[in-house]
Amino acid sequence: MIYAETEIQLKNGCTAVVRNARPENAKQMIEYLRTVSGESPFLLREPDEVNFTVEKERAILQNKAESPNEIMLTAYVNGELAGNCSLASQGDKRRTKHRCCVSIALYEKYCNLGLGRLLLNTLLGLAKQCGYTQAELGVIEGNERAKHVYESLGFKEYGFLPNSLRYSDGTTRGEYFMVKEL
Repeated sequence: MIYAETEIQLKNGCTAVVRNARPENAKQMIEYLRTVSGESPFLLREPDEVNFTVEKERAILQNKAESPNEIMLTAYVNGELAGNCSLASQGDKRRTKHRCCVSIALYEKYCNLGLGRLLLNTLLGLAKQCGYTQAELGVIEGNERAKHVYESLGFKEYGFLPNSLRYSDGTTRGEYFMVKEL
């Protein structure tokens, strides 16, 4: 899905440019994912598990751009990648075509500026345009900042999976599953 590049105003007065993640940015996206995976205990992988090749990432980004019902958006602040969010189908069968999965990650330094909320609002609008009627996401136990944002956007908790993530030191965290009717 192609999204027309837009500018959005952040709480700190800076402007963010929101656009499709582009295949030519594959290397940058891999580096970004490694960094944010190390900054946050709330993402699904460790930095060393980000082992995509540039070619594979380029193909993923190309597929998103060509998809009629999936997208990956990126946000740039002062020309620097600040984060991304993604919309993915939950299936191609008639019984699940109404559902989509939403995900988001930001560099830590771009949190608390309203960027996540703005990206998610944009993504949810696109989901609705695609004909989805239900958006779903998971939020890791302890990530109260994100959970609060999701709840303020209308997501409701519908389940909890204990021990969803296991860390290198043996500790675990559960995962809340959330849904929003579109």
